[in-house]
Order: sequence, then C-alpha cells, then structure tokens
Amino acid sequence: MISLVGTDLDGTLFNEQSQVSLANQQAIRHMSAQGAQIAICSGRTLPTVDQLLRQTLQVPGYRVCLNGAVVYGPNNQQLKATALANDLIIAAFEIAQRWQVRLCICSLDYMLLYEPTTGSQVVQNQPDMQNKRINNLADLQRELAQPGVHFYKFTINMTQHNVLHVTQAAKALQQLPLHFVRSGRFFYEATAPGVDKSAGLAVVAEHAHLDMADFMCFGDYENDLEMIRDVGYGVAMANAIPSVKRVAWRETVDHDRDGVAQMLEQVVQQHLAI
Repeated sequence: MISLVGTDLDGTLFNEQSQVSLANQQAIRHMSAQGAQIAICSGRTLPTVDQLLRQTLQVPGYRVCLNGAVVYGPNNQQLKATALANDLIIAAFEIAQRWQVRLCICSLDYMLLYEPTTGSQVVQNQPDMQNKRINNLADLQRELAQPGVHFYKFTINMTQHNVLHVTQAAKALQQLPLHFVRSGRFFYEATAPGVDKSAGLAVVAEHAHLDMADFMCFGDYENDLEMIRDVGYGVAMANAIPSVKRVAWRETVDHDRDGVAQMLEQVVQQHLAI
C-alpha cells in the first residue's frame, strides 16, 4: 500500500510553464481521496507550497519546504525548522562576494539578495518572497542580528553567464559544513548539515506514524536524490539527471507529459499491489 505520495515541484509536478496539469491535479486528488497522505517536497518556500495545496490541488498535505529545512503538517503546524548557522551564512556571503555570484538567503518571510553586477537583471528564484537587497557584509550582519529572524537555505547562481565564477564559488562552498547540492545546471542550494528532503520526510513519517518504505516520491534533480533513494518507491522523471535515475525504483515519463499522473494511474490500476 502507498501510504504517502511525495513530489518535487520544478521539473516534476510542474510542467515547463511552472503549472500543474489537470491530469496531475486529478491524480493527486484521487490518491488523497483513497487515503494516501500528500507531501509537497520542494526547495520553494512555505507560501508557495501552502497555496499549491489549498488552491491548486485542493487537498490536505504536508509541506516539506526549503529542501527539508522547514516541515509543516496538514493543519499548518510547524513540525521542524532547522536554521543555518550565522557564521556559515557569513562565510557564504564572503565567497559570493569574492567570486561575484548571486546569493539568495531565505527566511520564512523574505529573502536577502546579494546581486554583485550593477545594472544586471535580477533573477528571483523564489517568486513568492519579497526581496531585500544586501550590498556588503555590514548589511548582512545587521539582518542576522534581527531578533527572532532565522535563515534556512541559500542559493547561488551566476551573473552574466560567468560559468567559471559560479563553478569556483561552488567548489569553495563545498568545503563548508553544509548540505550543498546542485538543483539546476548552474544553480546550487545549501541547507544545514543533514538537512534534505529525505530528512524532512522522516519527520513526516514520525508525525503520521507511517513507514517510509510505503512512500512513493517523485523527483528529477540532485536535491531530490536522498528522497528518491530512501523511500520504498522512489520514481525518477524521464528528465531526471542520471544520478537520480540510478537510485530510483522506477522511471516515469517527463514532467511535460504528466509523469506523476501516469505513474499514479498505474498504481491505482494495479490496486496498489506494486
């Protein structure tokens, strides 16, 4: 029996237009109606995931946000939140400044943005969040000193197609005690050590009294790898990177051809006897 369906968003449940197709919506609703729990497991933030569950999918569900750093239950209760240490954020800023790469630091409510190239177009990777620019270390330290404010994830990506700089920045960040993954060709994300989507699902499993061996989860990129590897039924999209496909239980068609829905329909047709 599949007790929980978990899915990444970009490149997985979302199509190329960042929308959830009608087929995917119906498949998720059907699984929910059959008694399976639903979990959105994404690098995106709580407002986006919450809106998706309530308005688009219209099902109750768990929210495993910011790559597992923040986990909320179906009744919007926080189950776990693991913040980044301030000294690691400062170290990341210094690396971003040295290599002139874009740095985005996410709290629950807003995002700090370091944009090194004057006049370049800002690429906002968390469209549900407000941007707050930081220009130097003093700006960052002032933000970190705000009472009650915590930051859970940061991302780096390049400006003006400077591949060498973002590659060197990534190499430097890999030396820090972080969970550091690539979630796009030149896009990297970091959370606290041991924080990933699989760890977030472990929190869900404990809360719901379920076994991850009965979870079916979908993903496509490096930030999905632990989740796909650690659940009983990890499904890689056809557009997934090779390392994700290698640890997957099965592969489905790509995100633009309703890969999530197609696999879930197979599960239903087989009466969950996988």
